Amino acid sequence: MDLQPDASPVVVVTRDPELLDRVLSVTAALDVEPEVVPDAGALRGRWHAAPLVLVGVDQAASVAALVLPRRTDLYLLGDDELPEDAVAWSARLGAVVLTLPSGADALTAAVAASDGHRGGRGRVVCLVGGSGGVGSSTCATGLAVTAAGLNRRVVLVDADERSGGLDLLLGAEQTAGWRWPRLTGARGHLGDLRGQLPAAAGVDVLAMAREPQPASPLPADQLAAVLLSLQRSHELVVVDLPRLLGVAAREVLRTADLTLLVVRADLRGVAAAREVAHELVPACGPLAVLVRESRLRGLDAEAAAAAVGLPLLGTVPHDDSLVLAAERGDPPARAARSSLAKLSRQVLSELEPVGAPA
Repeated sequence: MDLQPDASPVVVVTRDPELLDRVLSVTAALDVEPEVVPDAGALRGRWHAAPLVLVGVDQAASVAALVLPRRTDLYLLGDDELPEDAVAWSARLGAVVLTLPSGADALTAAVAASDGHRGGRGRVVCLVGGSGGVGSSTCATGLAVTAAGLNRRVVLVDADERSGGLDLLLGAEQTAGWRWPRLTGARGHLGDLRGQLPAAAGVDVLAMAREPQPASPLPADQLAAVLLSLQRSHELVVVDLPRLLGVAAREVLRTADLTLLVVRADLRGVAAAREVAHELVPACGPLAVLVRESRLRGLDAEAAAAAVGLPLLGTVPHDDSLVLAAERGDPPARAARSSLAKLSRQVLSELEPVGAPA
């Protein structure tokens, strides 16, 4: 649903004057005038339309009593001195907790992103491997390459510190541009990253460092700030996530338009994927399975998805040419008739009902 031209992208629900002052100081710096709703009951009419809803902990019980449907871009605001008050309501509301004033940078990023929703925002698709070596990175890269072939502005984000670098799959390992170490200090509201990132096959890529570095998870506020910037500049953001979900990965999953779990079609692959799915289900919204077929006769794709307990979106046929292409630095799915390209177009079609691209 689109906002009316005079409607604010930010709705604030609170009667706490000190908390409201802190919020207004953030919105004023961004030249955004929020709509302040002191009565939670008035929130119903703005719940679906507002890009960003900020609920003060003083109104958490009243908002919870409305039993509104879950939504993204919902933040519960508390005080640094009493963070447990906000945390206690977080799960019930499905909201991200921000305590002020320490969370001012994160709030700035959220408000800046909400103002960009007037013109739309890029869709976020996350891919997670159900087991090691299942090919989730290849599927993520193939999806990005296919989207670029359809003239989408697309960026591929490497959020797995042990992936080895998605720029390798794109054949962009020698291409100059910013990688994650260059964005170590990224927080709050970032500018446009287009033109700064390496690119190949029409895809911008934010990869891990080329030089060896200690493998450590990306900080949640760093990843959130970067993704918000990328959503403003790209129509599609494809994120390759690790199987072990840390705080940063969970925050990405919470805002994703679609998450895909790549499952190997054999007993061990399904068993491992069930464990990952157990972590994914409460952490994200729309979630489906891509089944990676085995060279040997394995489980039927429908049976594998049913065993994991998630809907099947498509199958990834076994293709030796993908391995050879990776060795040559030839991006997967570059051939429009390849099986991976066909699957990628199927995945992209699932995103269309979500809304028009940015």
